[in-house]
Amino acid sequence: MLSFMRKPWLHFLVLGSCLFILDRTYYPEPKPTLGPPNAERVVLQEQALAMLQTGDLTADQRRAIQDRELRDELLFIEALDRGLIERDTVVQRRLIRNMRFLDPTTAKTDRELLSEAYDMRLHLADEVIRRRTVQLMETLIAAGSGIPAPTDAELATRYSAERASFKEPRYYSFQQVFLRQEASQARRDELQTTIDAGLTPSDARATSDVFLAGYQFDRLSERAMAQQFGVVFAAAVAQSDWSLGQWVGPIDSVFGQHWLWFDQITEPRTPELVEVSDQLLRDMMREREDQAVSDWVATVIDGYEVRYQ
Repeated sequence: MLSFMRKPWLHFLVLGSCLFILDRTYYPEPKPTLGPPNAERVVLQEQALAMLQTGDLTADQRRAIQDRELRDELLFIEALDRGLIERDTVVQRRLIRNMRFLDPTTAKTDRELLSEAYDMRLHLADEVIRRRTVQLMETLIAAGSGIPAPTDAELATRYSAERASFKEPRYYSFQQVFLRQEASQARRDELQTTIDAGLTPSDARATSDVFLAGYQFDRLSERAMAQQFGVVFAAAVAQSDWSLGQWVGPIDSVFGQHWLWFDQITEPRTPELVEVSDQLLRDMMREREDQAVSDWVATVIDGYEVRYQ
């Protein structure tokens, strides 16, 4: 045994193994780099969010946008490594179309154009292809995560916790006649006389100005009316003393004056679980899929050197 331990080749083997372990421990292979985030996309997202909230972004919001950009970049890189783009016929058709746009007179085949597009790395600069590839990667991750569907008990618990959010507002269904703001007082008096005579909406419409959105509206909430006619109109309708089958008006809007004939008023109500179970199921599954993708990203990103600048 001692003579075996004195073998020179054994000494070299042990020494080499020790050096290899030390090298891997203290000088590991460098990680691939992820980032910095694309400055143009970050600025566009910051501007969009600032417009939406009508105010400056916080430092946390700016960091969240950068994190999201790095997340999408990671998914795109991993998708490329898995060859998703080369197997996606939608991406291939877009690349071929882009190539024919660059040279409408080309006589090259689709296969040749596709090969040239990959050589020119057009798939790396196309935002539509990038967005689709990221979505495909998200779908692939979620599909491979074995996400269980919510049970009936979980749906019921979620419904109980969020029941108030399902409450439906009052809905108004009505017909209208309309006069523009510049209409003369004589026309207003004529229309009011017509309405006071008890004409039906279809008959009274002959004296109405044209209203591009139409004359009949079904199940509009106060919010929907505000979007369609303006806040002043919506508030006036909500506060008016309306009765079914009778005229109400005139009611002012940003367009002019309206006389309304209410066909139906649906009072606020909260749907039962059976009515919203499909929506709840979709929402909960989407949340679980998003969490699966987030967990996957958190694991994989540890293998990268992340740079923000």
